[in-house]
Amino acid sequence: QELENPLLRCLRDGGVGNFSEHSVLIGRNTQEIAIQDSAAPIRDRGGQVIGAVVVFRDVTKERRLKHALSYQASHDALTGLINRREFDIRLEAAVSSARAGRGPHALLYIDLDQFKVVNDTCGHSAGDRLLRDITSLLQTRVRASDTIARLGGDEFGMLLERCSLEQAERVADSIRQAIHGYRFLW
Repeated sequence: QELENPLLRCLRDGGVGNFSEHSVLIGRNTQEIAIQDSAAPIRDRGGQVIGAVVVFRDVTKERRLKHALSYQASHDALTGLINRREFDIRLEAAVSSARAGRGPHALLYIDLDQFKVVNDTCGHSAGDRLLRDITSLLQTRVRASDTIARLGGDEFGMLLERCSLEQAERVADSIRQAIHGYRFLW
Protein backbone atom coordinates (compact mmCIF):
# COMPACT_ATOMS: atom_id res chain seq x y z
CA GLN A 1 0.00 0.00 0.00
CA GLU A 2 1.46 3.32 -1.03
CA LEU A 3 2.15 5.70 1.85
CA GLU A 4 1.60 9.43 1.86
CA ASN A 5 4.66 11.49 0.90
CA PRO A 6 6.39 12.17 4.27
CA LEU A 7 7.69 15.56 3.15
CA LEU A 8 4.28 16.84 2.09
CA ARG A 9 2.68 15.45 5.23
CA CYS A 10 5.24 17.17 7.46
CA LEU A 11 4.85 20.51 5.63
CA ARG A 12 1.06 20.27 5.83
CA ASP A 13 0.82 19.21 9.49
CA GLY A 14 3.85 21.13 10.74
CA GLY A 15 4.81 18.36 13.16
CA VAL A 16 7.36 15.59 13.53
CA GLY A 17 6.19 12.38 11.96
CA ASN A 18 7.30 8.77 12.18
CA PHE A 19 5.80 6.43 9.66
CA SER A 20 4.90 2.77 9.44
CA GLU A 21 7.27 0.31 11.05
CA HIS A 22 7.02 -1.79 7.89
CA SER A 23 7.83 0.88 5.31
CA VAL A 24 9.64 -0.19 2.17
CA LEU A 25 11.15 1.93 -0.57
CA ILE A 26 10.82 0.44 -4.03
CA GLY A 27 13.51 1.59 -6.45
CA ARG A 28 13.16 2.05 -10.17
CA ASN A 29 14.71 -1.39 -10.66
CA THR A 30 12.00 -2.79 -8.29
CA GLN A 31 14.60 -3.41 -5.56
CA GLU A 32 12.94 -3.23 -2.14
CA ILE A 33 14.72 -1.52 0.75
CA ALA A 34 13.22 -1.78 4.21
CA ILE A 35 13.36 1.61 5.91
CA GLN A 36 12.64 3.49 9.08
CA ASP A 37 11.66 7.02 8.24
CA SER A 38 10.83 10.25 9.99
CA ALA A 39 10.22 13.86 9.02
CA ALA A 40 10.60 17.07 11.00
CA PRO A 41 9.68 20.62 10.05
CA ILE A 42 12.22 23.44 9.74
CA ARG A 43 10.86 26.69 11.15
CA ASP A 44 11.96 30.31 10.79
CA ARG A 45 12.35 32.62 13.78
CA GLY A 46 8.67 33.46 13.61
CA GLY A 47 7.69 29.80 13.90
CA GLN A 48 6.53 29.44 10.30
CA VAL A 49 7.35 26.17 8.56
CA ILE A 50 9.85 26.93 5.78
CA GLY A 51 10.98 23.41 4.98
CA ALA A 52 11.44 19.94 6.36
CA VAL A 53 14.06 17.29 6.96
CA VAL A 54 13.19 13.75 5.96
CA VAL A 55 15.41 10.90 7.18
CA PHE A 56 15.37 7.39 5.77
CA ARG A 57 17.41 4.67 7.46
CA ASP A 58 18.02 1.35 5.70
CA VAL A 59 16.90 -1.41 8.10
CA THR A 60 16.81 -4.25 5.55
CA LYS A 61 19.44 -6.35 7.36
CA GLU A 62 17.82 -5.82 10.75
CA ARG A 63 14.38 -6.88 9.46
CA ARG A 64 15.84 -9.96 7.77
CA LEU A 65 17.61 -10.90 10.99
CA LYS A 66 14.44 -10.35 13.03
CA HIS A 67 12.48 -12.51 10.59
CA ALA A 68 15.16 -15.23 10.68
CA LEU A 69 15.19 -15.26 14.49
CA SER A 70 11.40 -15.44 14.59
CA TYR A 71 11.46 -18.35 12.11
CA GLN A 72 14.13 -20.20 14.11
CA ALA A 73 12.15 -19.76 17.32
CA SER A 74 9.07 -21.40 15.83
CA HIS A 75 10.50 -24.02 13.45
CA ASP A 76 12.49 -27.24 13.64
CA ALA A 77 15.96 -26.75 12.15
CA LEU A 78 16.15 -30.23 10.60
CA THR A 79 12.77 -30.53 8.88
CA GLY A 80 11.63 -26.92 8.54
CA LEU A 81 8.33 -27.88 10.16
CA ILE A 82 6.95 -25.85 13.01
CA ASN A 83 8.16 -26.93 16.44
CA ARG A 84 6.24 -28.11 19.52
CA ARG A 85 5.95 -24.59 20.97
CA GLU A 86 4.36 -23.15 17.84
CA PHE A 87 2.19 -26.25 17.43
CA ASP A 88 0.84 -25.81 20.97
CA ILE A 89 -0.10 -22.20 20.13
CA ARG A 90 -1.95 -23.29 16.98
CA LEU A 91 -3.61 -26.16 18.80
CA GLU A 92 -4.92 -23.83 21.51
CA ALA A 93 -6.31 -21.53 18.82
CA ALA A 94 -8.02 -24.50 17.13
CA VAL A 95 -9.58 -25.62 20.43
CA SER A 96 -10.91 -22.09 21.02
CA SER A 97 -12.21 -22.03 17.46
CA ALA A 98 -14.00 -25.36 17.94
CA ARG A 99 -15.56 -24.16 21.21
CA ALA A 100 -16.83 -21.10 19.36
CA GLY A 101 -18.50 -23.35 16.79
CA ARG A 102 -15.93 -22.82 14.03
CA GLY A 103 -14.88 -26.47 13.82
CA PRO A 104 -14.59 -29.37 13.57
CA HIS A 105 -10.84 -29.92 13.67
CA ALA A 106 -8.76 -33.07 13.93
CA LEU A 107 -5.48 -33.84 15.64
CA LEU A 108 -3.23 -36.62 14.36
CA TYR A 109 -0.22 -37.92 16.27
CA ILE A 110 2.49 -39.91 14.52
CA ASP A 111 5.27 -41.77 16.32
CA LEU A 112 7.71 -43.67 14.10
CA ASP A 113 8.26 -47.19 15.41
CA GLN A 114 11.83 -48.45 15.54
CA PHE A 115 13.35 -45.06 14.67
CA LYS A 116 16.00 -45.56 17.36
CA VAL A 117 17.24 -48.63 15.45
CA VAL A 118 18.04 -46.46 12.42
CA ASN A 119 19.97 -43.96 14.56
CA ASP A 120 21.82 -46.68 16.48
CA THR A 121 22.78 -48.85 13.50
CA CYS A 122 23.25 -46.30 10.71
CA GLY A 123 24.09 -43.12 12.62
CA HIS A 124 22.40 -39.78 13.16
CA SER A 125 22.91 -38.60 9.58
CA ALA A 126 20.77 -41.55 8.43
CA GLY A 127 18.14 -40.72 11.06
CA ASP A 128 18.14 -37.10 9.93
CA ARG A 129 17.63 -38.14 6.33
CA LEU A 130 14.80 -40.47 7.33
CA LEU A 131 13.06 -37.64 9.22
CA ARG A 132 13.37 -35.30 6.23
CA ASP A 133 12.00 -38.02 3.92
CA ILE A 134 9.04 -38.65 6.24
CA THR A 135 8.43 -34.89 6.41
CA SER A 136 8.22 -34.74 2.60
CA LEU A 137 5.90 -37.73 2.57
CA LEU A 138 3.59 -36.13 5.16
CA GLN A 139 3.48 -32.84 3.26
CA THR A 140 2.16 -34.59 0.16
CA ARG A 141 -0.77 -36.10 2.09
CA VAL A 142 -2.34 -32.95 3.58
CA ARG A 143 -3.82 -29.66 2.44
CA ALA A 144 -1.70 -26.52 2.37
CA SER A 145 -3.86 -25.11 5.18
CA ASP A 146 -3.09 -28.05 7.50
CA THR A 147 -0.35 -27.84 10.10
CA ILE A 148 2.43 -30.40 10.46
CA ALA A 149 4.89 -30.15 13.35
CA ARG A 150 7.86 -32.07 14.58
CA LEU A 151 7.06 -32.52 18.25
CA GLY A 152 10.14 -34.46 19.28
CA GLY A 153 12.75 -36.89 17.99
CA ASP A 154 10.48 -39.14 15.92
CA GLU A 155 7.10 -37.65 16.81
CA PHE A 156 4.94 -35.57 14.53
CA GLY A 157 1.66 -33.79 15.12
CA MET A 158 -0.84 -32.75 12.48
CA LEU A 159 -3.66 -30.29 12.92
CA LEU A 160 -6.38 -30.57 10.29
CA GLU A 161 -8.63 -27.55 10.66
CA ARG A 162 -12.20 -27.59 9.39
CA CYS A 163 -11.93 -31.33 8.85
CA SER A 164 -14.61 -33.88 9.69
CA LEU A 165 -13.84 -37.09 11.54
CA GLU A 166 -14.39 -39.09 8.32
CA GLN A 167 -11.98 -36.89 6.37
CA ALA A 168 -9.40 -37.10 9.16
CA GLU A 169 -9.66 -40.90 9.21
CA ARG A 170 -9.05 -40.99 5.43
CA VAL A 171 -6.02 -38.70 5.78
CA ALA A 172 -4.66 -40.75 8.69
CA ASP A 173 -5.08 -44.00 6.76
CA SER A 174 -3.43 -42.48 3.68
CA ILE A 175 -0.46 -41.38 5.80
CA ARG A 176 -0.25 -44.78 7.51
CA GLN A 177 -0.23 -46.56 4.16
CA ALA A 178 2.34 -44.16 2.69
CA ILE A 179 4.70 -44.63 5.62
CA HIS A 180 4.15 -48.39 5.58
CA GLY A 181 4.99 -48.47 1.86
CA TYR A 182 8.04 -46.23 2.23
CA ARG A 183 11.40 -47.95 1.91
CA PHE A 184 14.43 -46.29 3.46
CA LEU A 185 17.69 -47.01 1.69
CA TRP A 186 21.01 -46.09 3.30
